[in-house]
Amino acid sequence: GFLVYAVGTIAIGMHFDFSYRRVALPDGTPIQDWKGSIEPTLGGAWVLKIKSPDFTGRESGHVVIRRLPPGNYLIDQFAFAGGGMGMGAISWSSAVPFAIRFAIKSGAATYIGSFMRAPSLGTPMEPQLNAAGYFLIADRSTRDFPIARAKVPALAAITTEVTDVTQFGSIVLRRDEP
Repeated sequence: GFLVYAVGTIAIGMHFDFSYRRVALPDGTPIQDWKGSIEPTLGGAWVLKIKSPDFTGRESGHVVIRRLPPGNYLIDQFAFAGGGMGMGAISWSSAVPFAIRFAIKSGAATYIGSFMRAPSLGTPMEPQLNAAGYFLIADRSTRDFPIARAKVPALAAITTEVTDVTQFGSIVLRRDEP
């Protein structure tokens, strides 16, 4: 089967990654044998923009199509790092547990949404997040499906399994911009 998602950033390029792994076979048998990462491709350490984006505008990024073995998958962690003048590197991960689940079926495509990182500076979230930023995970299938089909014309139907991340109660996982 195929996993389809978009990944990128809002306003400026910032690195991050969401890790996924297969947790069960299609029949429900537990397994831990396949993993991957959802992360943007930036133009370099000092270039704060997406390298060769598939789409640009407020959101800039890529539509990614990955072939994965059938089964049930889980995303339950993210990481990103930063630093500044006189500061060492600082890394962040989720303090609030979350579980984004999706299924891959043989011969089918599953779209899990658009994963964007945005700066929190200048938003109502700035006092709580400082410069750490937040993640916008939303359904952008109208934008992403035509790009995916242009990349892999054999994609027929694409099933949408976009999780409403607001259910997790994390300030950094959002469905809409503040």
